[in-house]
Amino acid sequence: MKRFALILIILVLAAGAGFYFIRDPGTADIALLGWELQTTALGLLALIIVGFIALAIIWRVISAVLKLPALWRRRSARQKQQAADEQLLRAWAELERGRFAVAEKLARTSLNEASLPPLNYVIAADALMAQGETAATLSLLDEVRGTFPRFADFLSLHMANRFRQQKNLAPALELLQSLAATHPKDEAIVCAFAETLFEAADWEKLRTLMPALRRLKWSGLTEQDVQRYDRAVYGGLIQAAARHKQTSELAALWNDAPKSLRHDGLMLASLANSWLTLGQPDEAERILETALDQQCTPALLHQWLALPPKDPARALTQFNRWASQGSCASDTNLRAYAEARLAWLNDDTEAAKQALAPVLNDSPDVPSLKLAAQIAEHERDSAQAVIYYTKAFELMDMER
Repeated sequence: MKRFALILIILVLAAGAGFYFIRDPGTADIALLGWELQTTALGLLALIIVGFIALAIIWRVISAVLKLPALWRRRSARQKQQAADEQLLRAWAELERGRFAVAEKLARTSLNEASLPPLNYVIAADALMAQGETAATLSLLDEVRGTFPRFADFLSLHMANRFRQQKNLAPALELLQSLAATHPKDEAIVCAFAETLFEAADWEKLRTLMPALRRLKWSGLTEQDVQRYDRAVYGGLIQAAARHKQTSELAALWNDAPKSLRHDGLMLASLANSWLTLGQPDEAERILETALDQQCTPALLHQWLALPPKDPARALTQFNRWASQGSCASDTNLRAYAEARLAWLNDDTEAAKQALAPVLNDSPDVPSLKLAAQIAEHERDSAQAVIYYTKAFELMDMER
């Protein structure tokens, strides 16, 4: 198109020159710088064409020697790249200002001339995610996979982390699952996938990922994180098994649980409550008694007393053995409450009142006050029962 326009201009100029120089029909006189030339119109046209060809040859020689076209092309490319980079900075500024649609448009219109196109894609993706355009964001990722395949995985991880921050867990899980399958030894990807599964409460998939997490040696994953995942996974699966009345699944889960959880008070309490939900208090009692045989803790002892034990007389013998262990031996209030509770279960009201009296006069806790209220109700002392219940509720409010 440019060449056609140039030829057209030359022809117009030639026609104008011919009209100017022709004095008689068919002849032309040229006077220039003291030189005079008389020729025909056809000769004038031939001179013009020869002059044009000569100038074109001279121009090509000069261009080849000085490399002018390449120089001009590079200069034009640098100018376009500089303009594209300035537009990218404007897109970034608009993103920070919260004008997400403008930022996305600016980032995508300068892709072809930008010096670092992946950064344009990052800003465009952030702008789309800020607008809640999940489908458009994933479509942009597909475009990146076609143009910059090596960068696509990094952008995919970036998008997944942003989706997690927005609590948009479904696309985050989709991206991270694909990344974890492609890069199973990448610590950042595996840990991000685990944390997203934890937030989504997908305990079954997180359970399959736990062996890899336990083998992982990375500063971003601590032993506390692994324990947190283990506790959440098995706690969630135990509750699910109890809800669906799956006794065999519940037993299999506990057999599969890591050793660190078998002495965890919260897990043992959750497991015992699950067996109670399934209508098997004997199994709940067995689990708690096994744990108490290994280590007596106040939490486990309270849980065991709350069942309550099926055989109070046998339970009293077991308690006397546990009471000399660890923290249970030093907690006098707990020991007094346990003795009172077991006496109450054995229908020995007087022994229960005597065991509970030192605690009530000193610094009673909520279980002791509730037990004292139950004893008062049994003795038809409603006023005293109300007093104990009131103190228990006040103490519960203070502990919150």
